[in-house]
Amino acid sequence: MAKYQVSLIERPQDWAPAGPDDVPPHPGPLLDAVAQTDDLFSAVREAIRHNQETAKEKTGRWAVVVEPGSLGRAWRGARLCTPVSYKVTAIWWPQGWEPQSPLDVPHCVWKAQGDFGREQLSYRRALATVRSLNRQCMGQAASMWYVLMAVENEPVSHTISYDPAGAETTVEVRRLHVVRPEPAGHGDCSHCPARAFECAREDWDSLQPTITTSHTRVLPEGPV
Repeated sequence: MAKYQVSLIERPQDWAPAGPDDVPPHPGPLLDAVAQTDDLFSAVREAIRHNQETAKEKTGRWAVVVEPGSLGRAWRGARLCTPVSYKVTAIWWPQGWEPQSPLDVPHCVWKAQGDFGREQLSYRRALATVRSLNRQCMGQAASMWYVLMAVENEPVSHTISYDPAGAETTVEVRRLHVVRPEPAGHGDCSHCPARAFECAREDWDSLQPTITTSHTRVLPEGPV
C-alpha cells in the first residue's frame, strides 16, 4: 500500500480556503481516492492541481492528502497530512563541503540536524528565508547552514500522561521532510574527509525524520 493517498471530500459551501492545500476545520467523510504514492510532495502537488482546477467552484469536491491505515483525528482510518507547513532549521556546515547555490542541501544533512525554528511558515516565506540566510553564510566563514523542513499536519503519535502533582503532559510526534528545492543540488562534497562513504553517493529528494513537541499544564483542582 502506498504511504500517501489523495482523496476527495465534499467542499463546504461557506468555506474559504487559505491556500490550495488547506483543509476545512470539520471535514466530512473521505470519498474517492484519486492518487496514491510513496512521496508526500507528489501527493501534495496532485491535490493542489485538483483544487486549483476547481478553484472557481464554491461547491464540489476538494482534495486532501492522507496516510491510509493510520489513526487520525478527522478520520479513524486515515491520518490527515495537509495542509503542510514549513520550518527552517540550522545544521552544522559539513567539513569540506561547498555549496553551489544557497538552496543546496548536503547529502549528510540527516546526521547534522540542529534546532528547528519555532515559527511555522508558508513555503514561499520559508524558501526566501533559507535563501537569504545561506547567502550570508556563503559570504563569510560561517559554521552553520540552513535547510527547509516540511511538517505534516496531524501527528503520527499523540500521548497524554498525568502525574500525581496534577499536571497533564501532551507529547506529539510529527513527521518531517527535509526539502531539497528544485533546481537546488547537494553541493560539492569532493573535499569532505568522508567522501568515500555511502553518504557522499546517496541521492534523495526528501528525507523523513520526526520532531517531538510536548506541552504541560497544571489541571485545575476539583471541588472540595
